[in-house]
Amino acid sequence: MKPVDPRAIYEEQDVFGFVNGGAPLMPKRNSGSQGYTFQPDDPREQIVIDEAFQVGPNQEVVFENQIVWVRPDQRKDIQAYGKLTIRDSLLLWDQTEHQQTRLRIKNGGELNIKDSYSFANNQYWVNWDFESGAKVHFDNSVGDPWTSAAGALEYTALNYSTVKMTFPREMRDATVRVTAAHHVWFEIFPPAGRHQITFPVKRQWVDWGMDIWPNTTVDVSDSYLYERDASISDDTHIIVFDTPSGFSLGWAIGRNDSGSAGCVLSGLGDPENDSGVFYEEKVWDLPCNNSSLTVRDSVLQRAWPVTWGQVKLVLRDSNLVDPRVFQGPATMEIYDSTIDHIAAYQEGRVYLENSQVRYDIEVKDAESMIYGYQVSKRDEGREIEIKELDGGAYTALESPGPPW
Repeated sequence: MKPVDPRAIYEEQDVFGFVNGGAPLMPKRNSGSQGYTFQPDDPREQIVIDEAFQVGPNQEVVFENQIVWVRPDQRKDIQAYGKLTIRDSLLLWDQTEHQQTRLRIKNGGELNIKDSYSFANNQYWVNWDFESGAKVHFDNSVGDPWTSAAGALEYTALNYSTVKMTFPREMRDATVRVTAAHHVWFEIFPPAGRHQITFPVKRQWVDWGMDIWPNTTVDVSDSYLYERDASISDDTHIIVFDTPSGFSLGWAIGRNDSGSAGCVLSGLGDPENDSGVFYEEKVWDLPCNNSSLTVRDSVLQRAWPVTWGQVKLVLRDSNLVDPRVFQGPATMEIYDSTIDHIAAYQEGRVYLENSQVRYDIEVKDAESMIYGYQVSKRDEGREIEIKELDGGAYTALESPGPPW
């Protein structure tokens, strides 16, 4: 009989299927809360912190052998200017909305996590941000927060840690080294200019390096590459070629000067198939922010355009993950598409027509509006959750057309 590779537990479609309470102090899923929780016989001390928790400059805070609940009362980030060390602990984020309280490691701050877990206790997304000048070290750190890098970051992850990270276009003078990670998922914003990218085959253990940003080293060795996505912003033109195993795409479309810009994108993936579409040659050109995508002999799976400012964005016939309007007076119109999550903030407006939503509709802040005509749930057995926060409102329309 062929011996079983012990790393096979990390290769399942269920990324955190191995986090099942099967070992002492390992968390387990809680179907009732739609997240993770501790085991009933876990003897560790439980403490609660909120958005007011901080690590001051020249200060070190250590969580060791503890269960730390992050339970915010309002939308505000935890700031670490000094050194935050977490060992043999479980962090559980108990938010009431997506990305309510981020862990933000500031310039000069340091985050060290060893032999610990970090998970959402419910369905709301958790994000951590690492600012330029921060230092981050993960050693057997497992969890679902999505992290974002910035500038001159010093980052290491090893010993079957989880690595989920966005690299911004402003990345520079950074060092990112990943060794034997059980899960690597990168979102890559190249700098302004023209770039040609071939992604390595995903869902394999790989060695991979990137040379995209100035004076920056990104080195991945002996790690399980789950996904690697491209994202586009102003004045950026990307060709993705020879990537038949597929990639997904973010597109940041903002304009803060006077006068509005109209932008149209169609056919980003297949609304009925998350596995995507193979293109021998396909070009999406967006003059409104001088950007473009060319897909050549590759599969485009899904997309998440976002917008703000003086932009009128129209999306058609696409498979969308989490399109969002971050700030008005920007508007977004979506037709004949499938969507996981849709959101509008700070007076942003969204119109949905003949589209299906998998998870939720989030509309936050006074004067933010989302309108829907013939909007239906995507998955049988899962209702669309409507999140109206701080004066935002969702309105189901009886006739088609954006009401502005």
